[in-house]
Amino acid sequence: DSDNPELIPQPVACVQCESAPCETVCPVNATIHTEDGLNAMAYNRCIGTRYCANNCPYKARRFNYFDYNKRNPLISHNLYKGPFGEKQVGEAPHLQRNPNVTVRMRGVMEKCTYCVQRLKDAVIRQKRGQKQEALVAGKPSTEMEVNTHTLRVPVDTIKVACQDACSSGAITFGNLLDGEKSAMNRAKALERNYDLLNYIGTRPRTSYLARVKNPNSAMPDAKFIGHATIDMV
Repeated sequence: DSDNPELIPQPVACVQCESAPCETVCPVNATIHTEDGLNAMAYNRCIGTRYCANNCPYKARRFNYFDYNKRNPLISHNLYKGPFGEKQVGEAPHLQRNPNVTVRMRGVMEKCTYCVQRLKDAVIRQKRGQKQEALVAGKPSTEMEVNTHTLRVPVDTIKVACQDACSSGAITFGNLLDGEKSAMNRAKALERNYDLLNYIGTRPRTSYLARVKNPNSAMPDAKFIGHATIDMV
């Protein structure tokens, strides 16, 4: 209805394309595909050409203009002063943010990584558990063979940061290989599931569920359709 437009927010981070357009244009191979199928970033390779951001159809990449790892962002306009700004002292400020992730330097591209640090941490815990089981069984750790099948993290045990922070539970993360046991796979099987810009062939891993609405004018809340629910009584 042109007289009563409706705005629906849709968060779009990196959708982890299987055929990622950003990877083909990077001159230094800073954005790559991992063995796990993730579209990863090697920050120490990035030279800041921003070709990847220009070639991303989802516009999910961001260029780091500031030295967050060196300058104190709490001082007014300090980030804009460049080398003349006041520096942060010690490592303590980094621990206030995300201690498991390196704070990127100025001049590199950033994006969603599917919280790869949490994924790797879960795999390390699985390996540690296998080693502990081998030691209990009296088998030397040097002879232990890592079972890649049991390295699979238990279903729906990993939560990415955005999923942790979402108060409405609108984000689901999981492993495609877990089948119907995973809440994420059950959601992907719904008819409402769709890929953003699927016609361009990027094969995104992140998909969305179409919003369920009932525009029936006979419903009690019909007058609030397209408006914030804060006005509903």
